[in-house]
Amino acid sequence: MPSTIIVGGQYGSEGKGKVTALLGRSLDAPWVVRCGGPNSGHTVTLGGKNVVLRQVPCCPDHPAATLLIAAGCVVDEPLLMGELDALGIPPWRIIVDPRAVLVSEEDRISERESLQHISSTFSGTGAALARRMARRRDVRLVKDSTALQKRCTIQTVADLLHAQLAKKNNVLIEGTQGFGLSLLHSPHYPHVTSRDTTASGFAMEVGLSPRQIDEIVMVIRTFPIRVGGESGPLPHEITWKEVQRVSGAPDEVPELTSVTKKLRRVGEFDIESIRMACRYNAPTALAIMGLDRLDYANAGVLDPSGITAPAREFVSHVESETGRPVRFLGTGFDTDECICLASLSDMREARNA
Repeated sequence: MPSTIIVGGQYGSEGKGKVTALLGRSLDAPWVVRCGGPNSGHTVTLGGKNVVLRQVPCCPDHPAATLLIAAGCVVDEPLLMGELDALGIPPWRIIVDPRAVLVSEEDRISERESLQHISSTFSGTGAALARRMARRRDVRLVKDSTALQKRCTIQTVADLLHAQLAKKNNVLIEGTQGFGLSLLHSPHYPHVTSRDTTASGFAMEVGLSPRQIDEIVMVIRTFPIRVGGESGPLPHEITWKEVQRVSGAPDEVPELTSVTKKLRRVGEFDIESIRMACRYNAPTALAIMGLDRLDYANAGVLDPSGITAPAREFVSHVESETGRPVRFLGTGFDTDECICLASLSDMREARNA
């Protein structure tokens, strides 16, 4: 799988960082490219703690992984440098495209004044992208940042990726948010994000042709979430108490957004939205997160033979309805709480053993 895109199939927070980390750890020397901006955080377990990364790709603990930030990204200078310092990443391991746009305080102020109606994170990401598209004279790109020139390797990311793919080396493209938030293709405008969130959109952001993509892994949750407040429609919305009741968990465990720490809204699984996301993204495989939310007996299970019958039926239903194989089964919040399948037949064989 020389080139793989990890994309979200719902409204974000599906577990893309987790899948990126697992895929990266399975490869000798992956090139891992982050799309998006500081408006979304991806969670990965590092040193036994769950860490939210808003700029750095989710393979910082892989010593042979090269970490890249694409030309289509929005970069918050202090935030990026803070993450690099906290993770101890040397300049030669992090490559940032000189054409990525820098977010300004003006961008953050603009969003606080104009985006109260859609539960924005007010990170300035959308405003920075808008200034860039307007081709304003005050737009600063990464190439204009003296601080980042000292802390990172500034180099055209697309050229590097083309060279790596020509050598059959592995490239992972870490998408952001989810299909239901796509600026172009979500049915819920204006309750969307500031970019396209499809696999083809991410290929464009990093400078690759869709024909250069070998695999697309679409990540979904058993119970989709949206940001709290006026964030847009969520079909079949329920409460976290109801999730506890369905799963049989001993405690109610609500989730907070990784950036703003707002209480997330939660809904029942909607197969029609997943079929739609599959049509637009054409994934070669699926990753299903939250089998522990479906049935608490699955919490922390690492062997496919230990998955409960209701969870197996759920996975089989998703595969049947989408025509896509399932490769990852998440059984908890930590990165390692996941079953990696070569195919769904792995789980069937374990069940029949």
